[in-house]
This record gives sequence, C-alpha cells and structure tokens, in this order.
Amino acid sequence: MITITGATGQLGRLVVAKIFEKILEKHPGERIVAAVRSTEKARAMFPHTVELRDASYDRPETLAAAFAGADKVLFISSSELGSTRSITARRSRRSVRPASRA
Repeated sequence: MITITGATGQLGRLVVAKIFEKILEKHPGERIVAAVRSTEKARAMFPHTVELRDASYDRPETLAAAFAGADKVLFISSSELGSTRSITARRSRRSVRPASRA
C-alpha cells in the first residue's frame, strides 16, 4: 500500500494520477491511499479505487490512522500562503513520526 500526503494539492494530484496509472498497470492489486484534509473535496478528484483517509498536519492525532498499513509513504509537504519555514518543518516532523511507525 502506498500512502501519499498532500494529495489534493497541485503536485499531489498529479502524483496520485501518475502512480494510479503506472503502478496499477504493473501491480493491479496495489492499494493507493490519499491522505487528505478533506475527504469530501478529494472524492471528486480521484477514482473510487483510491482510498481516502483523513489526515491533517495541524491535527497530529489523525496521522497514525492515515499511515496505518502503509508499505510506502510519499510525503508531499504543504506550503500554505503565509506559512513560515518553522511551521512547514513542524508539520513535516509531525508526519514523519507516525509514518515511520506504519
């Protein structure tokens, strides 16, 4: 199972689409999980075979469940308008810890 963070962002959408196209072509049983802040927003973006999981860098309690069972995690950090490097770094650390335990 591959879990991708930031899946609804500009880069994340493209990555999910390419992984969906390339990985599933060779490994049809592979599961793709999009770790997203809003599963409602994401549902319209991805095929139903992409599993959506609630995950927010600002809600660290959501991250362990989002990464559970993942063999691979592709971490795409977010950079929101007004975010500083320290905020981005803190969000990254919050994600890496639960992902390493998956």
